[in-house]
Amino acid sequence: MPIDREKFFSPKRRRRWLIFAMVGLTSWLLVSFAVAHRLTQRRRAPFPEPAPQVAWGRLEEHRLATRDGHQIGAWYADGRDDAPSILFLHGNKGSRSHCLNRAAIVAGEGGCAVLLISLRAHGDSTGDFNDIGYSARHDVVAAVDFLHNRRPGKPVIVFGVSLGSAAAAFAAEELGDRVQGYVLESPYQDLKTAVRHRTAAYLPPLLDRAAYLGLRIAAFLVVPDFEAISPLRAVDHIPATTPVLILAGGADDLAWPEEALALYDRVRSHGRIETFPGAGHHNLTAVDPPRYRRLILDFCGGSPGVGAVD
Repeated sequence: MPIDREKFFSPKRRRRWLIFAMVGLTSWLLVSFAVAHRLTQRRRAPFPEPAPQVAWGRLEEHRLATRDGHQIGAWYADGRDDAPSILFLHGNKGSRSHCLNRAAIVAGEGGCAVLLISLRAHGDSTGDFNDIGYSARHDVVAAVDFLHNRRPGKPVIVFGVSLGSAAAAFAAEELGDRVQGYVLESPYQDLKTAVRHRTAAYLPPLLDRAAYLGLRIAAFLVVPDFEAISPLRAVDHIPATTPVLILAGGADDLAWPEEALALYDRVRSHGRIETFPGAGHHNLTAVDPPRYRRLILDFCGGSPGVGAVD
């Protein structure tokens, strides 16, 4: 049956299409804004984090004050006098308890002192806004200050996981040579790439692209520092004399191994990258425990000559 073009493209119908398009566009932007806002807010209200009993030491409870007015919950356990201090930084939506298994390796077997903190907007720490590690650089600086005051003259290694690795990288410019090594586990390249890969991981084709574009637009309102949130650029501030160990999951669909490799390319002269085939974003420690243990013990050392890079 032939289409009546005059009726099909009538002014009334065009107005109706325009209204539908405007409603659809407005709904898409509102949903994108709501999702972006939700993703950058604290997931749950602050909750108590009493220090657990562990076989490898005695954890002390501390509160650290940041220069921008936040209170950061922390656990600290002392180590051997000849061993370095290791600062652990958890991933997104986690808390310091998520790093206990890693701390057990370097403290229980390496004799290192350990400090585990809950980054702002996580655990029992203050704050509601989560910009995926950027503002948390202040938490890292406060934690390194604590370790230098508690153990003057002892080397400090910052060990960050996912969001924690970003916070470590963002703090590097201010910390300078006050840190003697960095472990960056499952790092993301920049916030733009992180959003793209997460929409691709959780949504079907086409819908993921629409969601990504909407989140990119909303992010400029929700996250004013969107373009600055780039661990890839931040690692340039790690001194060339400071060793960096990058750990990546070969099957990570959230922070792709190519992102870790991009970071490694920026620190190649003083860095090392280790990829775990078959490992995703959350199970790096479980895929090959002996290798994981050996790598972090070799890097963290247990003596002042820490952070060896092959």
